[in-house]
Amino acid sequence: GTSLYPSGLVIPKYRRDFYALVKLSLMLMTFTVVLTIGFIYFFTDTFVSIFKLSTIRSLLPLIPLGIFLSCIRDISTNWNIRNKDFKKNAFSNVVSSGGLKATNIGYAFIFGPSALGLILSTIISIILAIFTLGIVKMRTGLKVLSRISFKESIAVGKKYKKYPLNLLPGNLINRYTSDLPIYLLTAYFSPAITGAFVLANSLMNIPVNVIGTSISSVFLQRANELFLRDPKELSYFAGQTNRKLLLVGAPVFGILFGFGDLIFTVGFGSEWTLAGQFAIILSTYFIFKLVSSPIARVFRIVGKEQYSLYVSIVLAIVRSLGILLGVQSGDSIKAILYFTIANVFGYFITYILVFKACNLPIIKTLIESLLIITLCFSLFFMIRYCLGLYFNVFKLDFL
Repeated sequence: GTSLYPSGLVIPKYRRDFYALVKLSLMLMTFTVVLTIGFIYFFTDTFVSIFKLSTIRSLLPLIPLGIFLSCIRDISTNWNIRNKDFKKNAFSNVVSSGGLKATNIGYAFIFGPSALGLILSTIISIILAIFTLGIVKMRTGLKVLSRISFKESIAVGKKYKKYPLNLLPGNLINRYTSDLPIYLLTAYFSPAITGAFVLANSLMNIPVNVIGTSISSVFLQRANELFLRDPKELSYFAGQTNRKLLLVGAPVFGILFGFGDLIFTVGFGSEWTLAGQFAIILSTYFIFKLVSSPIARVFRIVGKEQYSLYVSIVLAIVRSLGILLGVQSGDSIKAILYFTIANVFGYFITYILVFKACNLPIIKTLIESLLIITLCFSLFFMIRYCLGLYFNVFKLDFL
């Protein structure tokens, strides 16, 4: 709806450019909402017929409302990042997540589970997010928009054209290719194997979302501030952030690398041991995902948004090749292993481009990063191996 322009609200040096970008985002949002309303009004029958959506036909008018609210939340979130209101964003995430779950449970308890309940719960959670993000206080800032001309907003849009041209397609490509195993495992193997992957993948994403998301916002705002002041300070800050993420993330995924199957067996039951085995393999790429994802925001700061698109294309290609080769082997473990190897390669390329964008010494930083990961993972593997010498249950039989 906004072509990812709100993601650039942190970047402008001058407040007038910032407000011009806000106005452009609001104009694009309005255009998208109006276009969607027109599409639903004139083409509902065709749309419902093609996609077999007769059961939720009455809910289609809620789509424009969802687009409007999502865009407002996106603008508000990035506005807070620019103003360093990270606590407000964190509080909003907690409130909206809690509201979503509470409304889902409440609606299902009173009326029973339904698509309407899920949609209404999502809308309510977004509304809660918007109000807890402090949009009421932003009204004073919005008054400035009347002094920003349409021509000025378009000029700023052209200045940040890499957002819709590079970041938007890159995000879409990355989002859909990351779920490739779900589709192909379902086609080539049993639902149980797909379920094992979904559980492992979902839980592995928790530390990525909790640690990575919280650091991403802080890194983006601080890194942009340093870059405008002195690019050398950005390089130092990026190096420090990389090191801290590794020191936090390597033990988390190192434990999963060493004891993933046991953790899942104890936590979810013996029927989910396979999910734990998948987690052991996936951990070797999730550590790279955890570290590279937040600091890859630097591409926006230094004007190298095209790097994000390059990385997404590389990841899409290697992921597709990896999982296709894996499922054709007829072995689910090999399928996840090949998919993991492909991701490690893709994120390794991301790592190199990040270091290049930050003007960090590539070889030195890579060696340091790999050393931390290797030592940590090796430690937990050796603990597991030594325990296996005494207790048969600790042996990694599937490797």
